[in-house]
Amino acid sequence: MKKTTTIALFLILPGIAAFLFFNLWPIVYSIYLAFTNAQLGNFPVQAPQAPKLTFVGLENFRWILSDEKFRSAFVWTWLFVLTSVTLKALAGIFLSLLYNSRYVKGKNIYRSLLIIPWALPLLFSVTVWKFMFDPIFGPVNQVLKSLGIHTLPNWINDPVWGFVALNVIEVWLAYPFMMTVITAALQSVPDTLVEAAIIDGANYWQRIRHVVLPIIGKPVAFATILTSASSFQYFMVPYIYNSSLFEDRFLLLYGFRKAFGATPHYGRAAAVMVIATTVLAVYMYVNVRITRLQEGARG
Repeated sequence: MKKTTTIALFLILPGIAAFLFFNLWPIVYSIYLAFTNAQLGNFPVQAPQAPKLTFVGLENFRWILSDEKFRSAFVWTWLFVLTSVTLKALAGIFLSLLYNSRYVKGKNIYRSLLIIPWALPLLFSVTVWKFMFDPIFGPVNQVLKSLGIHTLPNWINDPVWGFVALNVIEVWLAYPFMMTVITAALQSVPDTLVEAAIIDGANYWQRIRHVVLPIIGKPVAFATILTSASSFQYFMVPYIYNSSLFEDRFLLLYGFRKAFGATPHYGRAAAVMVIATTVLAVYMYVNVRITRLQEGARG
């Protein structure tokens, strides 16, 4: 028995070592940097006449929390979570109900078309959407112009219209996940309950509200929590779309600019990431407790 255990430990040790090195160590080291004055010149190699790498305690966190751009990014990030998650959930529910309707023909083709955003590389998708929203040549403004709208939105350089455009892009990128989860949940709704509601005189929307949604509530909550965490960590899409416009609109993009902007300061950037990770962890914990998802996992 001891020999078998020793062999098993010997076999899994390389995997454990790789996990600790590639996953745990970067996290621990980033937390360490958040409490130092690490910046270009003293990290990772000490350069001549550069300030010595020293422990500064909570100084980076005080600087970040007092920065107006950080506060702006924090507020706008949560606003984006609110708007994008709401739109993604509504789109997912609508498409799932449409897909499960007995009146829809060619469901296999319909499903194949709807999961296209999953199959396309993110860089390609965002680049295409950026062209779609181009203020001069983009098809979106061309359509608006053909409808008689002369004051056309500047989707690329205006922060408000750019924010709207990012919501549209995020819904397009994320609805396949929401639709897949909700469609799977709809398969568990007993036909007998729906038929009983029909006999009782409930119309379509009453059946959805009082029969279907309560049954699929936990899967929808699970998908919503996951996609809201993804929206909170929104980085790649605004970075490709217009990184300079959204520097003070998204938390991770703000942190990235602190690390690789005009005056790189790795300690402050690490502090931003520590704050973002802590806020996200608390948010996930509170939502899991509120929705009682852990009870379903135990059951």
